[in-house]
Amino acid sequence: MSTPFAKQSQSRNFFLLFCLFLIVLSSGSQFVAIGQSRQLSLADIIIALRSKKADAPEKNKILAEAVKARGITFTLTPEIEKELGSTGAYPDLLTAIRERSTLVKVEPVAQPKVEPLLIASTSAKPVPAPPNFDYYWNRAKSFIEKGEMEPALADLDRAIDLRPGDAASRAARGSLLLKQAKYEAAIIDLDTSIKVEPSSAVYADRGNANEKLGRSDAAIADYQKATELDPQNAAAKSSLDRLVAEKEKAAAKPAVESAKAEPVSPQVTGPVQIGALNIFASKLATPVFTESDRRLGFQGKVTVYISLDETGNVVSIEAKTGPKNLRVLAEDAIKRSKFNPIMVEGKPVKAEGTITFNFIAK
Repeated sequence: MSTPFAKQSQSRNFFLLFCLFLIVLSSGSQFVAIGQSRQLSLADIIIALRSKKADAPEKNKILAEAVKARGITFTLTPEIEKELGSTGAYPDLLTAIRERSTLVKVEPVAQPKVEPLLIASTSAKPVPAPPNFDYYWNRAKSFIEKGEMEPALADLDRAIDLRPGDAASRAARGSLLLKQAKYEAAIIDLDTSIKVEPSSAVYADRGNANEKLGRSDAAIADYQKATELDPQNAAAKSSLDRLVAEKEKAAAKPAVESAKAEPVSPQVTGPVQIGALNIFASKLATPVFTESDRRLGFQGKVTVYISLDETGNVVSIEAKTGPKNLRVLAEDAIKRSKFNPIMVEGKPVKAEGTITFNFIAK
């Protein structure tokens, strides 16, 4: 009569023989002796675990002993470990397999590095700031040092448009206009400079302009102020002494002769050359830059030459530079603008000057 222990022993022996039989089959046509030691493959272990020839604890125990004794032919990965667990492998069997194998670690995939130069090459280029007062003023001074009068005046016009009350740029333009014999226009700039920052040199220039216009008393007053502010201003002192001597000499003659000799201040008949008229505009209209002109890329600077009567009304307009279609837009803007009367010695005069528009297609 068979006892339970005998049945258990028979089951164990039968399963062991079954496992060895699987090993023989998996070896191909070559005979593998039971006594030989052959490593177990993954298929050997999975087939044995699925076998119905023994219960689960017995199968795991026998397989764990076989793995420890023989070793395995595969490398344990997290996926294989998961499959063995789902097939019925106990922790002891998995531990034995793990001890005979190196667990494969799944390394994260390295992300390609983005080179900094590539980012820099695709980034937007900074847009340079537009020229400002300092830019035009410094360039004008450079032109003055080189004796280049016309480009210096052009830059001074732009600088004064941006900062009408600047004393230094007004004095510089007044001095250049004086050299061009545009005395009335020079006096306007020199007056503004003196009101903001009086200086000996500016008073001397204004005295020179007044003297050229035959205004002896005004010239004497300016030269006198120039010498008071700077006693070392030899040119102003010399001009002052000369004009005072001429006036005393004229006063010593008989009244009739003195009256004949007294210079008569000439009346201003022709238009006064002003230069940039921006500061005299009470309303400066903006040109209507059409969308079609922008798309076609029309751009550039258009200078409009303007004549004003004594009341500040526009008498004539003519744009002479820039694309022709933009000249029409600039002239139309001047027609819609208003100007204050130009005053010389407290009297309104005719004047001529310019307004420059800069069209930019964006």
